[in-house]
Amino acid sequence: MDSNPVFFDVTRVAIPLYVLGILIELVAIRYWQRKGEFETRDAFTSLLMGAGNVAAGLLLGFVSVTALLWVWQFRFFDRGLHWWVFVVAFIFDDLRYYWYHRIAHRVRWVWAEHVNHHSSQHYNLTTALRQSWTGQMTGMFVLQVPLVLLGFHPAVIAFVYGFNLIYQFWIHTEAIDKLPQPIEFIFNTPSHHRVHHATNPRYLDANYAGTLIIWDRMFGTF
Repeated sequence: MDSNPVFFDVTRVAIPLYVLGILIELVAIRYWQRKGEFETRDAFTSLLMGAGNVAAGLLLGFVSVTALLWVWQFRFFDRGLHWWVFVVAFIFDDLRYYWYHRIAHRVRWVWAEHVNHHSSQHYNLTTALRQSWTGQMTGMFVLQVPLVLLGFHPAVIAFVYGFNLIYQFWIHTEAIDKLPQPIEFIFNTPSHHRVHHATNPRYLDANYAGTLIIWDRMFGTF
């Protein structure tokens, strides 16, 4: 790699899209008789937690970035910045996210951070923004170490992870019904993620996917 890539957080750029999506969903629920519920205090809490998550990331994110840049010195390969590198990195990081999410539901140390995301009484797009302020303290960035050693620069990983989080925003809604079967088979969708957020005992510990639901199908958590 000839130069060090710049760390660019695409989720910050997507904030206007988040606002637009929430407004469209609100209109769809209130005036187009789509499924879903909004409660002002609950939605405000989610938005406040999302803002706090952004601030905490800016303050504490340097810890994981510094650690991964140090690991980068010991990489086995250097994949560079070709377009296909971003595609492969996205797939690998989505698998990484699956295991992080599964661990977050089964290890109390990480669940203590992740449970905030499941604390809303409603399921709408604001719920996607209900994120903990202490995620950087769990140490789960260590799951990204194998990707760095395999030659994906930490800036590339951060970039594709941002797209993964943007994708996950739109699946936090009741307003969208099931999609065509080929999409439901490959991708995480609102119907799949509604199951993940359900509190019914039969649905617990299922559907940990970020973007690709195929990981749940492969590892028996679908």
